[in-house]
Amino acid sequence: MKYGKIIIMLSLLLSPMMLDVKPVAARGLTATADQWETRAVKEAKKRYPLTQVLFKQKVWDRHRDKESVKQYHITLKDHTKEFGVFVTISYNPYSNKVNKVIVVEEYN
Repeated sequence: MKYGKIIIMLSLLLSPMMLDVKPVAARGLTATADQWETRAVKEAKKRYPLTQVLFKQKVWDRHRDKESVKQYHITLKDHTKEFGVFVTISYNPYSNKVNKVIVVEEYN
C-alpha cells in the first residue's frame, strides 16, 4: 500500500512535465518535409504561373549516400482545366543543395 501512494504521488508530480515534452526530431523531420514540398510547389508555379494549387502529395522518395530524390504530384487549375504535374527534386542529402528539378505535366 505504501508503494501505491508513492507511485500516485510521483505520477501527479511528474505528469505536467510529461505533457510539455515535444519530440524535437519529429519537428525537424516535418520542417524538412515541408521544405521540399514547398520547393516542389514553387517550381510548379514557376512553370505554370497563372494556376492555382489544388492539391499536393509526395509520391515517393529515395535516399542514397550522395543523392536523395523526392517526387511530388501537384494538382493545378487554370481558367479552363484542371491538371497534374510531377515535380522531381534531386539533392545532396548532406548539404541540401539541389542538383536538379524536373517538372513534367501528367498525361491525360
